Amino acid sequence: MVTASSNQPLAAVHLDLDGARHIYRAHGWTYDPADDPLFESGLRGALDLLARTNVTATLFVVAEDVFDAPKRALLRDAVAAGHEIASHSLSHGRLTGLDEAGKRREIAESRVCLASELGVDVRGFRAPGFHIDRECLELVNESGYAYDSSMLVATPRVAPQPHRPLPGQPLYELPVPSAGPFSFPFHPSYSLVLGHWYFRAGLTDFRRRRSPLVLLFHLTDFADPLPRGRIKGWQQRLFTLSHLTADHKRAQCASMLDLVRRHFTIASTSRLLSECTNGSHESAREELIESPREESESASAAARASGGGAPRAGDKR
Repeated sequence: MVTASSNQPLAAVHLDLDGARHIYRAHGWTYDPADDPLFESGLRGALDLLARTNVTATLFVVAEDVFDAPKRALLRDAVAAGHEIASHSLSHGRLTGLDEAGKRREIAESRVCLASELGVDVRGFRAPGFHIDRECLELVNESGYAYDSSMLVATPRVAPQPHRPLPGQPLYELPVPSAGPFSFPFHPSYSLVLGHWYFRAGLTDFRRRRSPLVLLFHLTDFADPLPRGRIKGWQQRLFTLSHLTADHKRAQCASMLDLVRRHFTIASTSRLLSECTNGSHESAREELIESPREESESASAAARASGGGAPRAGDKR
């Protein structure tokens, strides 16, 4: 998708709001504190950068967090600042391990919850861990979402362009980009661990496709390190990016955002989707993904192979 005015592809900025509680839960660790400083400092830091750079982002919210008063207040600040709200499920469980009723609850009820509690139209969905299958996509479509953004461009069967994954249905897929011969993700969480060169190389490779970009941040990319008493072992430190200072991470994220801005026109997800549905993206075709679950598992394997566990956890928790 190339914009007529700038002759550059569009880029939408996404932010997954996985706090410490959900990161720990995803790894089978216990998180006892009532507060979540990773969530709070991370979202404050992200909103500050977005305000300074005049970027409208889409925040993928774990819906149960709206019932936590400090988190709810920050989410309301984000809505007031004009950012879009999308669903990151109800409780951040692995959807492909649930039966149909469980998937429906995570997908449909999260949309209703976020719309009701935050007073917004919830148009997008991303499955925790990129774990998505055909049944989940059908439920996302049935629940009234306009788009899903759960597929990594990690195999030839997932198109890098926005496309309709369910033939005859209005649902769009906005895939999360990867690059290189092994299709590794290169978003900021990986690059904060591996170095800025990794993001630059991934972006250079992805630009050859002339496709829209989903620039995916996570709260760990902006958050203060967790207090020492809440971290046990190197894995928890690495998976929460607590080995890096907030100032360092925020400076690197600002640099990555600036690099994207040189080659893409940053726009809201709503604008990107509008240009898809208005037919301005010639590649936005109906495309059947034969087995989205297989695509997700292949993407996860690629993520693990790309340089250790930190990106895997920072990527999708």
